[in-house]
Amino acid sequence: MAPKRKKSHVDGEVESEDGSAANPGDMSTFDFAKPVYLVAEHEGGKTAYSVFKVDAGGGGGGTKPLRVHTVAGLPNTTRGMSFVTAHSKLGSWIVGVGGKSRAGTIILDPSTLETYQGPRFLHPRSNPVLISLAGEVYVLSRRPRVVPGIDFEPWFYSLSFKEEIPIGGGVGCTFWCKLPPPPFFPWSLNPYQFCNPPEVVVTSYAAVGSSHILLSGVSTQQAHQEEPIILGTYAFHVVNKTWEKVHSENLPFVGQAVPLGCGSLFVACPVSKNNGVTTASASLFHISIMATSSIPMSPPSLLIQEFPVLSPSLSFQEFPVRASEGEIPKPLFCPLGNGSFCSIMSGSSLQSCGKPNCPEKDQVILTAFQIENIDAILNACQSVGKDAKTLQVAVQVKEQEHTCKFKGRSHVVDSDMPVVAALSM
Repeated sequence: MAPKRKKSHVDGEVESEDGSAANPGDMSTFDFAKPVYLVAEHEGGKTAYSVFKVDAGGGGGGTKPLRVHTVAGLPNTTRGMSFVTAHSKLGSWIVGVGGKSRAGTIILDPSTLETYQGPRFLHPRSNPVLISLAGEVYVLSRRPRVVPGIDFEPWFYSLSFKEEIPIGGGVGCTFWCKLPPPPFFPWSLNPYQFCNPPEVVVTSYAAVGSSHILLSGVSTQQAHQEEPIILGTYAFHVVNKTWEKVHSENLPFVGQAVPLGCGSLFVACPVSKNNGVTTASASLFHISIMATSSIPMSPPSLLIQEFPVLSPSLSFQEFPVRASEGEIPKPLFCPLGNGSFCSIMSGSSLQSCGKPNCPEKDQVILTAFQIENIDAILNACQSVGKDAKTLQVAVQVKEQEHTCKFKGRSHVVDSDMPVVAALSM
């Protein structure tokens, strides 16, 4: 069943604080509770990244236009970093972790524009997986390696923002807390396997509730192997610090599933059945994990009191939001509050795929979605069994697209600045 949509298109050039001017669009038909921050990568220079803010909630009934302005450059950063937001009772921050040449931590407070250098790692980490959950930032190697160099072990860490901002620190694990790696990582290899280690890649992940991180991956045992091995889905309990396999299949999306703050609803890029090519822009996923009890089997002759054992059980359902003809680049998603989210696609990524009529390199396409039948979706999830994969429920959304263009050149804005992260605070 095709999803129902209401769509409007607004093209406009965006004014930024560096003096570039334009005629911006308007998002007054939406009631967004959160602004969007974009992290863009520079072409060169000592500052590899800059942060921009999209005032998505500044419509004000049509009196204020959509604006994008420069927040700050991130000093002493290197390419290959990942970014996430961290929240605690002390405040909210944008956190960058990793780097291909050196592995560091950069922390930006958007409210004060102060930046802090956090603890470093012994080895570089290229585009690591970052997950923010309950005042902690978790960093996981996306492609774990068994020889010293990029993404060498330890592969899994956490950094706490609950009591203080983790400023400075020495090399290694001064503030980063080492955690046990996922069971499918190559942490235990015999000499023969070490000479020809498997290629493990994290393909999808999500933070569910306040206690679990879900993770899926694939592995290639040999260089000539045609099809990667599906490793299934594992759950990490952030309190018990333990991993457990919860599904034999991988999560049905690519990259991160972004929570919408409406029950257990997430938005992510789905994986199509057409040779693994993503053909839909977005899908809603209802993901839930719960503890189920079982009585361990023991011989009847043994007079041993049996206690139930709790193990997590995973269920997920998919609700397609929109489809697109042919292969499209994977967009960045971020929640906007009030049952809405936006997708971000930069002109440079669209041009690289050879799409006709794609925007210029210095443009960003922001598409906002307001879900209008969240209650119906959640009710449908409660009425089906845990083994259901896809429900025939049409997602009703209000959609609006904006073209945000940066003009001119300065020490902050380059002609080609690919957006690498879209975050909301």
